[in-house]
Amino acid sequence: MHKRAAPDDQFPEIVCEHRARQDSQKMELEGDTLPTLSQSVQRIAVIGDTGCRIRRSRVQDCNDPDAWPLKSIAAEIASRSPDLVIHVGDYLYRSAECPEPEKCGGSPFGDNFQTWSADWLDPADRLLKLAPFVFIRGNHENCGRGSKGWFRYFAPGFVPSDCPAVTEPWIASVNGLNLIAFDSSAGPAPQSSTELLNVYGKMARDLFANISGETWFLTHRPLWVNMHAFGELIDGDDTQRAAFSRAIPETVNLFLSGHIHAFQAIDLLDGPVQGISGNGGTQLDPMPTGVVTDVKVAGNLASVVANNGDFGFLMLTRQADSNWLMEAIDETGAARNRCRLVRRALSCE
Repeated sequence: MHKRAAPDDQFPEIVCEHRARQDSQKMELEGDTLPTLSQSVQRIAVIGDTGCRIRRSRVQDCNDPDAWPLKSIAAEIASRSPDLVIHVGDYLYRSAECPEPEKCGGSPFGDNFQTWSADWLDPADRLLKLAPFVFIRGNHENCGRGSKGWFRYFAPGFVPSDCPAVTEPWIASVNGLNLIAFDSSAGPAPQSSTELLNVYGKMARDLFANISGETWFLTHRPLWVNMHAFGELIDGDDTQRAAFSRAIPETVNLFLSGHIHAFQAIDLLDGPVQGISGNGGTQLDPMPTGVVTDVKVAGNLASVVANNGDFGFLMLTRQADSNWLMEAIDETGAARNRCRLVRRALSCE
């Protein structure tokens, strides 16, 4: 084990790291058993956008477990004993001093240990001790927001002295499934960025050059969205679509994202399925619950779009190779949407 990060004015603790083999079957630290990756990954939970929002006029009631249900959502995930949990980004939402004491009086704010503890580490403590995680960087972890805590606790590699706007993607292979972890935290999304387009384009060529077998692409900002909110049509991230769309191999079946504070699953007729699981605790976006068919999404025809505007998470259970049951679960444990993902084909109830 080595020291990953030293204490400073905002983070008083030492962070240590041990790089274990992926096939490690047992790990202990001071008598506590640490989670290890199953050799047969069958159940994958996906959660995103989990912190309690305190920002200007948008103030969430962090003291009300119904208004901010992250702890109960994390407990519900833990009760299902997932083999792996994917957090698709946006952990830190307490960015300003609380203006409404009855909702969040005394709450920490800013990029520091106390806020990271309140927004993620403490409410997710049981789940963090139970299952291995893949962590994705969201725009709330970009430079100037929550980047210090992100690089201190969750980013792969060593803690950089200067905050990089974009970090290199990486790939994990688990039980025949490739997971591409991509950093889409930067940029003026959804508007297109020429600078990012060039960076993403090169990354896409390198990523997709040698991919074989079933692959999921994990990126905080979704490429495709079907939502009417805040007086506009929101259809996804232009830059990633422009950089990736023509290069995506047939083996990439699923994009998993957050950023939109709801659940959505989109079955593109000529492309992969887009799943969105951004309803992990942060104030929800207006999303009607139900299933619609034959919808245009960012110029592409989608045969199915399944929606759910409640708090919760996504559970993917392997049925066979490239065949998954996809369930949108709410904080009470009820399945609000149930879909079947077979390669690139999605059918929903």
